[in-house]
Amino acid sequence: MCKNPKELTVIAESPRISLVSLEASHIEPLKQIWGDESVMSLCGGASDFSKFHKTIEAYSEQQLKYGLSVYGVLDKKTEELVGTAGFNWYGDPGETELIYHFRKRSWGLGFAFEAASLCLDIAMTHSSLIRITASADSRNLASIHILEKLGFKFIAFQWFEDTQQEEPTFELLKTDMKPKGMEEM
Repeated sequence: MCKNPKELTVIAESPRISLVSLEASHIEPLKQIWGDESVMSLCGGASDFSKFHKTIEAYSEQQLKYGLSVYGVLDKKTEELVGTAGFNWYGDPGETELIYHFRKRSWGLGFAFEAASLCLDIAMTHSSLIRITASADSRNLASIHILEKLGFKFIAFQWFEDTQQEEPTFELLKTDMKPKGMEEM
């Protein structure tokens, strides 16, 4: 179980979800996300949960360095961690990658689109950010639909070492992002 939601650092929220800083109290629920082979099968496979603590530390450092990171997605109704969403950085302060993963029983409920939308709202305020990329396994039609609905445009197929395959890659330029309140929900 997660720490009391009132004690978590809330980064952004909507009526149904909160984006919160990941912390050690999230390791158990992360097993249902990053540690679940059926969830991560199209993303390079499940991760070893013994590494989750280091992953959380790395995302905390990323938040301090870049002002954006990967966050926990908390369902306000159940107060449970249902997924993760946010940004991976690879060295260029003007470019980041949007990612999201959700536990299986939370699929199809609109949480991924809602969380990704909140992430883009945060990104709009990030002064140095120019470009956001995202990719999805070509079999993951739901994820591709979410990216297109968010305004991402297909740019190319790209090889990914972690999944050992080419995946459709999308981009969203900051100049093409819609200010909060103008997006189609």
